[in-house]
Amino acid sequence: MSILEELLFDFSTSMPRILVSGRTGVVDNVRKLIMVGPDRIVVDTGRFFAVLLGQGLSIDRLEEERMLVSGKIQQIEFYEGQTVGDQEGKTHP
Repeated sequence: MSILEELLFDFSTSMPRILVSGRTGVVDNVRKLIMVGPDRIVVDTGRFFAVLLGQGLSIDRLEEERMLVSGKIQQIEFYEGQTVGDQEGKTHP
């Protein structure tokens, strides 16, 4: 991957980006919270749903499409959802 491709990927607003370090995670491009619980947090990031699975999960901060999560993050899953350009009336799977 070229440097230009990496930069474009890093700043894409329709792709999930998650950074996990220790017991803290940062999720970028959060459009909508779908589900929040102590063992699962699901967010809509535009083209994908991002699912954080673990223990004692909580949202410490949510602002400007960025979310700070604390707890024991054990697994991260991605599911393709509705694209930004899809027609109105369609729902996520």
